[in-house]
Amino acid sequence: MKLYDEGHFRKHAALFDALAEYDRTGRVPKLNYKKRIDITIDAALLRKLKEYCRRHNLKLSQMIEKQMKGLLAN
Repeated sequence: MKLYDEGHFRKHAALFDALAEYDRTGRVPKLNYKKRIDITIDAALLRKLKEYCRRHNLKLSQMIEKQMKGLLAN
């Protein structure tokens, strides 16, 4: 008789790793990391993007991330 399902460990490996890190250090690590990137785009386009984000109370990085997720979902 199994006391646990190994499929849960594989499916939620990041969570179990975080729990192991907590046991070891007493701190909970971040599960979702963000990575900074450098890109080159047209200056006029950047001005328009910044203005759009300011008018709609958005962060530029969040707006770009949402658009990228939408593109990759299709």
